[in-house]
Amino acid sequence: MRSPVVKPPFYMKLSNILLSLVLIVVILRTTKDILAPVAFGFLFAILLLPLAQGLEKLRMGRAAASGVAVLIFVFFMAGMLYFISWQTTSFMTDLPVLEKRLMLLANNLTIWIDDKFQVDSDQQLAWLNETAAKSISSLSQFAVNAVTSVSSILIFLVFIPLYTFFLLFYRRLLVQFVLRLFRREHAGEVHEVIAHSRIVVKSYVVGLFIEMIVVAALYILALVCLGVKYAVLLGTLGAIFNIIPYLGMVLTIGITVLVTLTTGTPGQAFWAAAIMFGIHLLDANVLLPRIVGSKVSINAMVTLIGVFVGSMIWGIAGMFISIPAMALLKVVFDKIPNMRPWGMIMGNED
Repeated sequence: MRSPVVKPPFYMKLSNILLSLVLIVVILRTTKDILAPVAFGFLFAILLLPLAQGLEKLRMGRAAASGVAVLIFVFFMAGMLYFISWQTTSFMTDLPVLEKRLMLLANNLTIWIDDKFQVDSDQQLAWLNETAAKSISSLSQFAVNAVTSVSSILIFLVFIPLYTFFLLFYRRLLVQFVLRLFRREHAGEVHEVIAHSRIVVKSYVVGLFIEMIVVAALYILALVCLGVKYAVLLGTLGAIFNIIPYLGMVLTIGITVLVTLTTGTPGQAFWAAAIMFGIHLLDANVLLPRIVGSKVSINAMVTLIGVFVGSMIWGIAGMFISIPAMALLKVVFDKIPNMRPWGMIMGNED
């Protein structure tokens, strides 16, 4: 007679879950320099897979097809970086003038605060000096980190194409490896999860790119109509920051208002912020559901939490990778019976 299976109590299961989450976060943070380029390479490999398969149908070897696909991607990204740097040239030339206007604006703000709230300008300067003194150590540390991170960024950019190439070249080996991790009777479900995951990531990345182009065009058109200087640069950067949910919108409007105040009028800054916020609402409620589609059905609460967690673990790279990572987790959770409640809480209400 078989003895009955004793289920562990709830507090033990909860302890195991919390311990596992802590270990996962520690491992991800410790191996950031290794896993972050691999994660981006995985996304780009899925995006370039149809191109590599098409080249292979033209009698091209797998290595050559993967290499050509990665080279096309590298040239495309280099073109985007050149366009942004070209737009930034005039901005950097006018930076001293902008700095003077910003100081004048700050001086006028100080006088206005003195008139309205009877806060003496000397007290304001004393408060600013005290704040600066407290922040000087943080700023110096930030400068050191910025200088030392240049090499890390270069390594990051170099290794992403390499990982993309190897993931494309060894894709069949990787699929066989994943299949061997599970029993044979689950092979069909594993194939289904892999196929669904590929569709989810591909639809998200392609849809996000199309959405970025549309949002950039709307931003640039609105800023040009308002007569805002550096409209093309601000609109392009706004579309790139728009990839980061919610936080990207705040950063875009903040930068646009600051630049517009130093190059234009407060009225232009106000209308630029209002119109960009309206474009964001249009994007979130109309463009994103129609262009990206319902493949990535992650609710807003989980999305915001995921962005913060991704930022905490991998910084800016974590912000960009958080949404497709959560979409893949939801696909996996929906296929595992014990994990379906987690997949349910990540999705939207029916």
